Amino acid sequence: MPPFQFPLTLEFKFSLFTELQVHDAVGQQLAYVREKTFSVRDEVKVYTDASRQQQTHSMKAEGFLAGALDWRAKRLIRRSDGTVLGALQAQGMRTLWAAGYELLGPDDSVRFTIRNDQPWMSVVEGAIDAVPLIGDFVAMGFDYFVNPTYTVSDPGGQPTYRVHKKRSFFSRRFVIEELRPGPAENDELVLLGLIQLVLRERERG
Repeated sequence: MPPFQFPLTLEFKFSLFTELQVHDAVGQQLAYVREKTFSVRDEVKVYTDASRQQQTHSMKAEGFLAGALDWRAKRLIRRSDGTVLGALQAQGMRTLWAAGYELLGPDDSVRFTIRNDQPWMSVVEGAIDAVPLIGDFVAMGFDYFVNPTYTVSDPGGQPTYRVHKKRSFFSRRFVIEELRPGPAENDELVLLGLIQLVLRERERG
């Protein structure tokens, strides 16, 4: 991947498939992402652009039926040559109520943690969704006006990146900001981990 110029924008396409594009601050396309559908486990492929001629990364949940039935599954991130870049791992029961993840390096060491800055939103939205019919319409308005934010912190607890949803229906657009400059190699791992985060949390509502 080329060097990043933050902030980065992740935007979902209106499509029968789950697809999103990543652009940097000057509009350069960094990635085109497509999630495999009708699969027993989550699988995501990353390309240089929408032509899908050159694949750069893949992300896949570990284990049979992982992802489809196990939201806590570890999702491995690999480069196109097969080398493991890292993984996104959900943090146990916390993820039932709010986004809590660890971003691991290739040696399974924790490189970053990801937290939902407003966990109460997940509880409120879950209660709204539970109301038949009316809940669906209210949830659409809730999705437009309330925009969750997730902070990525290093092992010392220092915030390093932040991703937040821009105001839009159907959670279409997210922005990643760099809070503290760090090694460029971290950007690749964090971007791919946050792509997985956005896909998972968007599915959960």
